Amino acid sequence: MPDGVPPIASEPWWVPVEPGTEVRLEVSRPAAARRGTVLLLHGMGGSAESCYLRHTAAAVLSRGFAAVRMNHRSCGGTEARCRTLANGGQSEDVGHVLRALDGAGFPRPLAAIGFSLGGNVVLRWAGIMGGEAIADRVAGVSAPVDLARCCAALERASNWPYQAFFVSMLCRHLRRVRRVRDVAGPTAVPALIRSIRRFDGFFTAPDAGFPSAEAYYAWGSAGGYLPGVRLPGLLLSPANDPFVPPSVFAPHRAAASSSLRWLHPARGGHLGDRPAMTAALMEWLE
Repeated sequence: MPDGVPPIASEPWWVPVEPGTEVRLEVSRPAAARRGTVLLLHGMGGSAESCYLRHTAAAVLSRGFAAVRMNHRSCGGTEARCRTLANGGQSEDVGHVLRALDGAGFPRPLAAIGFSLGGNVVLRWAGIMGGEAIADRVAGVSAPVDLARCCAALERASNWPYQAFFVSMLCRHLRRVRRVRDVAGPTAVPALIRSIRRFDGFFTAPDAGFPSAEAYYAWGSAGGYLPGVRLPGLLLSPANDPFVPPSVFAPHRAAASSSLRWLHPARGGHLGDRPAMTAALMEWLE
């Protein structure tokens, strides 16, 4: 739930990521020392204004780092400037944004921290790029590195409030996109869509060029790319996350790069304990 995050002064900055598509950044600069730059990516259905991103940005700024909150494609007011919907495999967008920040003289080191689906995007990018990654370190918080298994966990009966929340949010988002451009598929109402898997099957997968949600999940998951991570990384995910459980990471830990640090506190849910989450991220960043 939203809580008392003070206003964060920021300036919008647009970065092209492919022909006809730009992502919008919210750039905030610290008042004092400029110790580096931290790129923050939100989760599914969120935006640069999501409360967990604002919490982290405030903590980053207080420590003298520039905070850059990125809106994924078609999110946070970018609907009219994007030709595609957001998905978990758009890792190249991270590279485009980091290179733009570096080219504009933002201070090094550069860190990228992704939350939930944004964490999958960041870790997938780092694994694909390997030693050529422009970032100096990366982190994924409650990152669904196996999209199919996390979707299955979300479909448990005990997780119906999460399922209903995400489906409602995604349907509202798709209706906003349809005000500015056509998106193929049925009417975006929760009673018809019913689940994330069906939403991805109707909209996300075909938009990304895949015949099914399962094909999209196989392509977009970061788990298979974790052995390629060559820069210092953190995978932070509470043990009681209801739909990104520790069992999701178990098949990947043995093969994952030794550059990755794994942190699984007992409690925290899915981005739920923001003070503890932020403290752990700031300790790692320092």
